[in-house]
Amino acid sequence: MPTRSINPGLGASGSPVVAAVLVLAFVLAAWLGVAQNRAPSPVGADAAADAFSSARAMGVLERVLGDQRPHPTASPANAAVRDAIVAELRAIGLEPQVQRRFACGGFTCATVDNIVARVPGVSADDAVLLSAHYDSVAAGPGASDDGAGVAAIIETARALLAGPAPARDVWLLLNDGEELGLIGAEAFAREPEFARIARVVNLEARGTTGASLLIETQAGNAALARLLRASLSAPAGSSLEYEIYRTLPNDTDFTVYKRDGLAGANFAWARAPARYHTPLDDIAHLDRGSLQHHGEHALSLSRAFSAAEPPAPDDADAVFFSLPGSLMAGWPASWNPVLLAIAVLGWLVLGARLVRAGAVRAAALPVAAVLAVVGIAVLGVAGVLGHMLLQALGTVPATWTAQGGAMVAGMMLLAIGILVPLGWLVQRTWGVAALAWGALSPLVLVAAAAVLWMPGGAHVGLVPVLAGVIASHLAPRRPLLWAGLAALPAALLWMPYAEGAYDAIGHEGLVAVPAVVGIMLLPLLPAVLALPRGAALASAAGWLGAGVCVLLAVSQPAFDADVPRPANLVLVAGPDGSRLFAQSGALLPRAFLDAAGFAREREPMNPWGSRGVPGPRGPALAMPAVVIEQRDVVGDRQRLQVRLRSARGATTGGLMLPGTVDLTSLRVNGQPLAQSRWHARDEPWRGISVVGLGADGAVFTFDLPLDAEHFHAFDRSHGLPTGLEVVVAARDEVGVPIGGGDASIAWTTVPLPAVAPQDPPEDNQAGSNRSISAR
Repeated sequence: MPTRSINPGLGASGSPVVAAVLVLAFVLAAWLGVAQNRAPSPVGADAAADAFSSARAMGVLERVLGDQRPHPTASPANAAVRDAIVAELRAIGLEPQVQRRFACGGFTCATVDNIVARVPGVSADDAVLLSAHYDSVAAGPGASDDGAGVAAIIETARALLAGPAPARDVWLLLNDGEELGLIGAEAFAREPEFARIARVVNLEARGTTGASLLIETQAGNAALARLLRASLSAPAGSSLEYEIYRTLPNDTDFTVYKRDGLAGANFAWARAPARYHTPLDDIAHLDRGSLQHHGEHALSLSRAFSAAEPPAPDDADAVFFSLPGSLMAGWPASWNPVLLAIAVLGWLVLGARLVRAGAVRAAALPVAAVLAVVGIAVLGVAGVLGHMLLQALGTVPATWTAQGGAMVAGMMLLAIGILVPLGWLVQRTWGVAALAWGALSPLVLVAAAAVLWMPGGAHVGLVPVLAGVIASHLAPRRPLLWAGLAALPAALLWMPYAEGAYDAIGHEGLVAVPAVVGIMLLPLLPAVLALPRGAALASAAGWLGAGVCVLLAVSQPAFDADVPRPANLVLVAGPDGSRLFAQSGALLPRAFLDAAGFAREREPMNPWGSRGVPGPRGPALAMPAVVIEQRDVVGDRQRLQVRLRSARGATTGGLMLPGTVDLTSLRVNGQPLAQSRWHARDEPWRGISVVGLGADGAVFTFDLPLDAEHFHAFDRSHGLPTGLEVVVAARDEVGVPIGGGDASIAWTTVPLPAVAPQDPPEDNQAGSNRSISAR
């Protein structure tokens, strides 16, 4: 049964003029939410000497990368980049050192060449570290990941040297082996210089453009957040990014620094992720504004961190978030429960006031609130179904495709098409006050959930609810107005996640887009419905626009020059011969598979289960040479010392050990693995590899159960041998290598003859050893 409006002069929904202003303000807020997370404009080479200039940094990057060859660890190109970086540091007056160290990450070990330099400050204690890595993956030149970070740090050091000496030393670490598992950072954490450092700024990239987002801090970041708010000239990101980031399996060098007690900030950009780890991560695709943003962060925090008091142990966390106008707002996370109580209590009291004023029946409020939550759930289902439709239409053959913009827009418009009719039904049945009050319920639930389980993200729920509740108690007779005022901060804070979900995680992120748009759109519904024919026009625009976007996605090619199809070619040679395999996270065209002699379905490439699409036979490869130098019985286990060499001069080699291997016993050239990077999961096989094999190979020591029957050994080299040029040329027409790139792998199985049960030792003491001759 319809109820009368609080203010009869506004009619059923309110003034169309006020409604139009709110709708336009909502669109502006959504645009600002996205725009304020854009990189600043680049600065030319004529900038002041003590300022950061992306033009000067680009000059550094061009000289460092030279011919832009991929330069993975242990490659000749890597050595050339290392020498170029050393020359650049010397050119600005520093005295860099190259620290060659053998270290291990999670399950990869390597000899890395870390470049270390120091900008002297007034004090050597509690220094600042600027960190980036200079190695690239084998498939691309790494201009953004992480050549841009390297160039930004060198230009930052030049600017520091041009001004007054910082209060504390600023150390530069341009490390090697990050792509292998943070090996350079692991090595530097053992150096004496590391003990002098208190704070760190790490620069990274996961694409070729975008704002330099603050993606990670550490627990107890309240003091750091205050320093960031006071220091950053163009902040981007929030504590929610950190909350999201630490739920993901991603790591950067900052993981090592944080683990070992440093405070600081981790920055990265993440737009155009389809170019990440491909040949398109080159200078031509690097956004100069993104580089400028990196450098401004590094320079401002170098000065701020060096001038600040040393960080003290602190358990207090902060909520913080960037706003238009280069502002960063926030509050201590300890305020969250109080703010939540104010928001919830204010919302409930508002409902009581609406009932007392006769604007709505008491029973209508919980119904409207439940329907609002149901509406978001419906949008969640719509996101799943829409994603399934796009998959069925073939528009998502890879994690990222060229139709991403059309698909994101389609999902946003779908939310409008579904939600507006629902809002019209609620308002027609229970009135505008019930709709406005109920529209806040999903935001209230989000705020409560965040306060309980993700405190750094509490602002995305609390700020809109508080805005709506405060406005409602100041103007309770204008539900269209106070609901609309709640929608504005919702659009500002939520739109970056709706628009950026696809770039962040790929096409699976499309599933969440309708629900995210729905949460911020709900409080705006009274304003939309107050426009002349607002319900009909918005619904039609939503459904028609979504349909047009689907048609655009279907009609556009999935891949183009800027969004390549990722595909690696891997030659795998075992005891039964060699075969070429195609590995891709994307669907490969049938024409390519047929022309190049590939099958249609993936198959195991080796005994430990790596899979690829099998293709033609390839040339033979020499098997890795394995010698069991020692084999001892230790209690109920056997301890082996194994030497691995590559008979064909491959730079990488390793062992695939049974999953029952004692990880704590693993040593490579006497070096233990970094336990903090182990992933606790049951696996039938555990791989451990060494990058940079020399003529003497590598020595592995490990413990296995007595009943272990065999293990496998492999070596790996970049690229493919001659004789496969036709297949490579056919691939190049439809795709590009990614990550580790094209490779040649040879493997062999090493049998372990049965071990006779150990006789009980005469002294009856556990732990006695019995040597078994090497076989």
